[in-house]
Amino acid sequence: MKNRFTAVIGLAAMLLLLASVACTDHTPSAARTQPSVGIQTTPLPTKPVELVTGIDEKPTAIEPSVSATPVAVSPTQPTTEPASGQPSEPSMVETPAPIESVRFAVSDSDPPEYTLQIPSGIPSGCVKFNGYETLQEGNTIFVNVTNMQPAQAIPCTAIYGQHEGEVVLDGGFVPGESYTVVVNGNLTNSFTARDPEGVKMAVAESPIERVEVTVSDANPPEYFVQVISRLPLGSSCSKFNGYDLSRRGARIIRVTVTHLEVKEIMPCTRDLPVAMTEIFLGTEFNSGESYKVIVNGEVTNSFVGRDTEGGKKVVKESPVESVELIILESFPPQYRIKVVSTMSGSSCSQFNGYDISRPFSNTIHVKVTYLFPAGEVMCTMDIAYAETDISLGSDFVSKEEYTVAVNGVTETFIAQ
Repeated sequence: MKNRFTAVIGLAAMLLLLASVACTDHTPSAARTQPSVGIQTTPLPTKPVELVTGIDEKPTAIEPSVSATPVAVSPTQPTTEPASGQPSEPSMVETPAPIESVRFAVSDSDPPEYTLQIPSGIPSGCVKFNGYETLQEGNTIFVNVTNMQPAQAIPCTAIYGQHEGEVVLDGGFVPGESYTVVVNGNLTNSFTARDPEGVKMAVAESPIERVEVTVSDANPPEYFVQVISRLPLGSSCSKFNGYDLSRRGARIIRVTVTHLEVKEIMPCTRDLPVAMTEIFLGTEFNSGESYKVIVNGEVTNSFVGRDTEGGKKVVKESPVESVELIILESFPPQYRIKVVSTMSGSSCSQFNGYDISRPFSNTIHVKVTYLFPAGEVMCTMDIAYAETDISLGSDFVSKEEYTVAVNGVTETFIAQ
């Protein structure tokens, strides 16, 4: 009995010794230096459950998929919001784009495809091209070309860029009818719709007989240019087409008048019909500033912007004192004339400009004019002088004789 008790006590002592050894081996280690990581779980979507219905099946509920894997987010992860003190992206606004020119083109396909080629300006590095909008009302097509630019003034690179754009006109066009194009509020083109069943015709620049600038009595004054052109292959083989109008330079107006003529060889009538075209130039002309009109590559007119507060004016021919021919040393030679003209009463008179016409190949007519108040006004009795340089171009045949008539004063010369 005593021996059994002793054995029990020994067994208990051994068990206590083993427990103390086990506790010594599982002593907690030192804390780690790795940063703590927060856990972000993906929230359940608030979108209602959608029902997908098959043709022969009952509606089946499609539960939105939810990732069960938690996403670890580092405490140093950058945020998407701009840091305090850093400027945000500027807000942008839509503005009309500066229009460099507008050219009309038509394809030989059946039916023909009509397009407008519109180079537009991008004034600075902060401006971006935006797009086009077209609207057709009757026989007028309106096109808006826009850019996007910062709403507030910010520093920008002073780089003037250009966007080469092409707009396809998809409206229905009646063969033989004329249509006008207005881009960003300004008249830019006119064209005649083609007849896909008719004779194939090509576009050519028209011979110009005369060009005259007229100004209305409205307030502000409205400016027009009247162009008289010819159809060189007769009425059976050529037809008036239209014109392109651009003001790429601030004081230069370019007009291209065109006609259609047959591509194939065929008998044509021998008449030379006249086409008279009146083109609206708008009202945006500064008082006292001089503007030039160039028609089919040749300078045809010069005029001065009217003073809207100066009362009604009438145009008068200027008495001419002298006409001097100047031939520039270039190839081909460029011909100019220097005209000295007079105006009655310097307090009332204002130089207006000139018109050039070439009714015959060897004869050039120039009309120099000035503006004078309409009605009875008190003016000084002196005589005012104006000296004008007028370009005649370079379309002259060597050794042929030409005559320039300026308000009745003529000058004859032999081309070099």
